[in-house]
Amino acid sequence: MLTEIDEVVSTQLSVIPAQITVIENCRKKYRCDNCKNLAPVTAPLPAQPLPKSNASPSALAYIATAKFLYGLPFYRLEKMLQRDDYILPRATQANWMIGCGHLVQPLINLLVDYQHAGSVMHIDETTVQVLNEEGREAHNKSYFWVTVGGDPDKPAYRFHYNPSRGGAVARDLLEGFSGTVISDDWSVYGGICATLQLAHIACNDHARRKFKDAQKQQPKKSAVTKADMALNYFSKLYAIEKRIKALSCDEKKAIRQAESAPIWDQFIEWLEKHKNQVTPESLFGKAMQYTLKLQQKLRYYCTDGALPISNEKAENAIRPFAIARKNFMFFDSPKGATASANLYSLIMSAKYNNLDPYYYLAYVFKYLPRATTVAEIEKCLPWALHSDELSSDFKNDPSYPA
Repeated sequence: MLTEIDEVVSTQLSVIPAQITVIENCRKKYRCDNCKNLAPVTAPLPAQPLPKSNASPSALAYIATAKFLYGLPFYRLEKMLQRDDYILPRATQANWMIGCGHLVQPLINLLVDYQHAGSVMHIDETTVQVLNEEGREAHNKSYFWVTVGGDPDKPAYRFHYNPSRGGAVARDLLEGFSGTVISDDWSVYGGICATLQLAHIACNDHARRKFKDAQKQQPKKSAVTKADMALNYFSKLYAIEKRIKALSCDEKKAIRQAESAPIWDQFIEWLEKHKNQVTPESLFGKAMQYTLKLQQKLRYYCTDGALPISNEKAENAIRPFAIARKNFMFFDSPKGATASANLYSLIMSAKYNNLDPYYYLAYVFKYLPRATTVAEIEKCLPWALHSDELSSDFKNDPSYPA
C-alpha cells in the first residue's frame, strides 16, 4: 500500500480560440392608444460606426489591427475566422475598412493641424501598388507618404496615399507648417522647403548607413579600415544622443555645442584630408561625398536641442507597413489605399503614445460616431487617452463577455 505524501504540479500553455459573440440591441417600440393616427415610435439605436452593417466597434478594431498592425491579408483572416465557425468574406472586411477610413477622417484632420503646430516635421515616402487606378496600369507604383510631428513626447503620425511622388504632394503635406523639416537627401524636399521658407536638415542615419555599406564591402582583415574610422565618429555622436535623451532642450543644446560640435569638426577635417585618397566611385568614396555635401544639414541639429539627429521616427513608422506589404502585396482601389492610410495613421499614433492600438481603435469606433463637436472629437485623439482608461472602457461595455 502507498500513502500520498505530496503532489508534483507542472504547467502547460493552453490556447483558447477567439470568442465570437453576437450583440443584440433591443429597442422598445411604443404607440399611443389615444392617438390612433400616429405611427408607432421606436427607441433610437445608438450611433454606430458603420450604420446598416452588423459590425461592432470591437470587431472592426480586431480586423484593423490584424490587417494593418500585424500584416494579415483579408483572405488569411477570413480563414482564421472560418476555423472559429464564423464566415466573414474578405470583400466584406475590405468594405468595412473603407468605411472606417472614412469615419476617422475628422480625427486625421486634427492630427494634421496638431502636426503643423509643432516645431519639427519628419517626412518620408515608400511605394505601394494599387491595382485599379484610373488611367494607370496595375504594375505602376504609387506612394504612401509619412509625416511625423507635434510634441516629441506626444507624436502624431500621418500616412497619406497618392499615386504621385511629385513635389506637389510634398508641398501639400508641408503647407501651413513653419518649423524645421528633416528628411533624406531627395532634392524635392530641399526645393519645397526653400519655396516654403522652411529650415531643412538631413538624416544622419542615411549618412551612417552609407559608411556601413562601405564597411561591409571591405575584405575581412584585422586592420582598421577608413570605413571603421568614419563609423567611429558616428558612434561617438550617437552615444552622446543616447546619454542626453531625457534632458531638456536647453541642456541638450549645451552638451551638443560642447561635445558633438567638436566631434563634427574633427570628422569633417578627417574627411577632407582623405577624400582624394579614395576612388569616388567606390562605396566609401560615395559615402564621403554624400557627407561632405550635406555636412551643414547633417550637423545642424547641434545648434538646437529640440532637433533630432535622424529621421528615425518616419522610417520606423514605415517599417511595419513595409513588412506587411510583403504579405498583402497590393491594394485593390484608391479608396482602399486612402482608408488604409488613415487607419495606419491612427495605429502608429496610438502605438507611439503608449496605447494598445486594438483598445484605442475600439474606443474610437465606439465614441467617434457619437461626437457632434470638435471638442468631442478631440477626446478621441491618442494623447487625450490613457491605456488603463481604454481597457477599462472596453471591458465594462455590456457587450463584453463575462
